[in-house]
Amino acid sequence: MAYSPERVAERAFAFDGTVTGIGPAQTNHSPAPVPLNLRSVTFRVNNWFKGGSAGTAVVDMDAPDAGSTTAYRIGTRLLVSGMPRWGGAPLTEAVAWGCGFTRYYSPSTAAAWATATGHK
Repeated sequence: MAYSPERVAERAFAFDGTVTGIGPAQTNHSPAPVPLNLRSVTFRVNNWFKGGSAGTAVVDMDAPDAGSTTAYRIGTRLLVSGMPRWGGAPLTEAVAWGCGFTRYYSPSTAAAWATATGHK
């Protein structure tokens, strides 16, 4: 699926957040023989576009050293969107999507996400 702000609006959650913690993945309990190279990332949420209202969010993401186009560390500000890995509520075992659906923060992209999600 190709990225666009309109496609972000189709995800279960989307927010502007700053990384405050990185730990072991929370969603790697599939019967698949090889778990994904994920880390559980805690964010201080600066702005919700969709799917939540709390001041923090915990989302599994590609490990910061996994060759992802969005490397991160504590203090990195990102625009994050995704889906619950195994179904359910938006932030139940949430996984951030890559390929543009999670990206470095920029005011213009945040404005496009706000418009696309109807969050003014």
